[in-house]
Amino acid sequence: MDTLINAMTIIVTFTVFLLSLMIFLNMLRYKEAALSLIFNKLDESILIFKILAIAALIFAIGRLLDLLNITSASPLVDDAATILNLTTTVVLIFAFYKLFIIMKIKNLTV
Repeated sequence: MDTLINAMTIIVTFTVFLLSLMIFLNMLRYKEAALSLIFNKLDESILIFKILAIAALIFAIGRLLDLLNITSASPLVDDAATILNLTTTVVLIFAFYKLFIIMKIKNLTV
């Protein structure tokens, strides 16, 4: 079971890394255009920032459980913290993917 959780953690963490790297490279290449697309699609952008706030809340709860795990050493707290960390990462994947779709510049050739 631990191997499965470790494999899932590696896969979703790598996915978050790739999506955030794609957003960063898109921002470097098309700075003004990418930022203007965020404001042009304001309703979708607000939803994404709400999702990011939820991810930050889940992340904070997971960190508190990690601190509790240091003092209690309970396997239940450790499993709950791991599940919250994976949940945070999955929510970040969704938010970063949606943000990248909004910011992506379509290459149109004339």
